[in-house]
Amino acid sequence: MKLKISVFFQSPANVFLFRHMSPRIAQSYLHAIGRLYYLVNRREKRVIENNVREVLQGQEESYVRRVVRETFKGIFTHYFEKMFSAYLDYGTVRSYVDRHFKVEGAHLLDEALEKGKGCILVTAHWGAVEFIPWVLHTQGVPTSVILECATAKLAKSLREKIAHRDTELITSEYGGSVFLRAMQSLKANRVLMTQCDEVDAWRRRKSHTINLFGKELFFDSTIDVLSHRSGAPVVAAFLKRSGGNRYTLILEDVSVQRTPQSTARDCLGLWEKYVSQYPEQWYQWKKWSAMKVAA
Repeated sequence: MKLKISVFFQSPANVFLFRHMSPRIAQSYLHAIGRLYYLVNRREKRVIENNVREVLQGQEESYVRRVVRETFKGIFTHYFEKMFSAYLDYGTVRSYVDRHFKVEGAHLLDEALEKGKGCILVTAHWGAVEFIPWVLHTQGVPTSVILECATAKLAKSLREKIAHRDTELITSEYGGSVFLRAMQSLKANRVLMTQCDEVDAWRRRKSHTINLFGKELFFDSTIDVLSHRSGAPVVAAFLKRSGGNRYTLILEDVSVQRTPQSTARDCLGLWEKYVSQYPEQWYQWKKWSAMKVAA
């Protein structure tokens, strides 16, 4: 059975080394072992490159090659950010977020929570998504995160990190209904963070599709159901890496100040927008084919 990249990066040896390296050296180390991973798993590497090329079809070859190269760097950077936020001490993470992150559109969360029905914060596997709960924490926002961890060690570390803080994880690990717990979180007027491109959790039906990137993709309506049943407004969130260890959390209104026909479709439209602008910051290229109705 092939070792998944998330398990590979978070092996006990790598976690131990990560905790004893400076952030700069740790990032270089993860990029190095990431290249080693794809040297061994060449088929997976080809799948990612081919998927990037499909979406960027018609673009200049020099641009496509640059995006392919930067996409793999983005994947390695994602695991650096995941391990940084999970395995380093609270003070280090908090200090880093305070110094390197800014927020655009923070008023949208305030306006959403003023309604008293919580707020559905929809993001994607894009940019520095692992830091979004930390940015919300520094802003004093009560947050619940729908999350499935690839390793038990990661789940344990995250639970310990958020203990006694106004952040909670909603996961299937403990059994019961994730949807019910999400509804309870919204009822408590919290921000509920979820991802619109979590294709593994989609109900993929040919009767529910959406056209994005010039392709017919499956469409999951869970965000619409959550919004309609709870009455909670929806805000989209994309945490952009701006270079030089600077990050910008961009919040966009989906249904705080307006009433769209489908919040789920609007969220996927924003996902298309950010992937089109910064394709190298999306790290789920391996699952692109699973999103398409027809291969």
